[in-house]
Amino acid sequence: MQVNYKESISKKQEIEKLHTTIMNEYRDKSSQLTTMETQDNREKSQSNRLHDEENSLKSEQQELETKIKELETQKESKNEVLVKLREKEQELISSSGSSIGQLKEYDDKLKVVSEKDKELTKQINTIERQSDSLNRDLHDFIEKETKLQQLLSAFGFDKDMETFDVESIVHGLTTELTSLNALNAKAPETYLEVSYGYRSMSTRKNSLEEERNSIVKFIEDIEKDKRQTFLDAFDKVDKEIRLIFNKMTDGNAWLELQNEDDIFNSGISYLIQFPNKPKRESTSISGGEKTLAAIVFVLALQKLKPSPFYLFDEVDAHLDAPNSERLAKILEERSKESQFIMVSLKDSVIQKAKLIYGVFPKNGVSNVVTYKDKRMPSVKTS
Repeated sequence: MQVNYKESISKKQEIEKLHTTIMNEYRDKSSQLTTMETQDNREKSQSNRLHDEENSLKSEQQELETKIKELETQKESKNEVLVKLREKEQELISSSGSSIGQLKEYDDKLKVVSEKDKELTKQINTIERQSDSLNRDLHDFIEKETKLQQLLSAFGFDKDMETFDVESIVHGLTTELTSLNALNAKAPETYLEVSYGYRSMSTRKNSLEEERNSIVKFIEDIEKDKRQTFLDAFDKVDKEIRLIFNKMTDGNAWLELQNEDDIFNSGISYLIQFPNKPKRESTSISGGEKTLAAIVFVLALQKLKPSPFYLFDEVDAHLDAPNSERLAKILEERSKESQFIMVSLKDSVIQKAKLIYGVFPKNGVSNVVTYKDKRMPSVKTS
């Protein structure tokens, strides 16, 4: 009986121990389940946030694409207007050249008619003077003839004397004078006609010249504005390149126009000078140096026309530790104006990030570690 009692006590203790073990496991599983539920809620919240960010970025991308299409449409419209203006200029130049030729022809004709008019006027004046002189001589001759006849009659000489047909001579001279007067009447009429044509063509020429000058000025203004806009952008990018490159390497980098007189048909040289090295073209430097120069150029362009976000995929892979650290510092400063997403394996870059996603394999499964604001990471399995 005593043995059965001891066995019962032993079994009871085993049952209590097993119950305690089960309860401990239950509490552990409950704690793990609570942790997993919390982690799941956190991941869902983070997924929703990333989804919202993705939608926002897509919306911004669509807006940018719309703006780009609008700008391209405006550019095509401006180019069409410019082409039409240049065609109009050529037409005006051709028309102006034709008008100038006609004006010259009218001017030559006018000069010939004017010379003839002067010559005829001179001849008419000479004949009129001769006619007046003949009329006076004729009048004097008639008076003398009358007196002579009276004198002869007084002496008894009534016999007809031989006379000249003065009237026929006068009639001939009068006819010649009339024909000259008729010729003179046509000269002023021709002169007025040619003069009117000359003035009309001259007015048309002046109008065409004014239109041509207006179009030429408009084209020159467009070319001037285009050149000034390009030079302003060039100077701004050049200034940023010098500043950023010096911060990263203590060296010098700058842009140079290959032909300042023809900036739109020539190229731009990107010159690099690392410390204690001669200056070289960006196309003739090493791979790591090219990477650095390209990053500097992109950051300089960002200042000219900022973008809402940038994605860099291991751009620091060929950079040494000091340059990687300097790049990270510059990106940290620029992140106040734009968002930078960067894939990197460098600790110096990761330390400057505000949000970090780390991916590593474990048991054939990808695991993601998230760091935010220097807090401990949380782990999820995907």
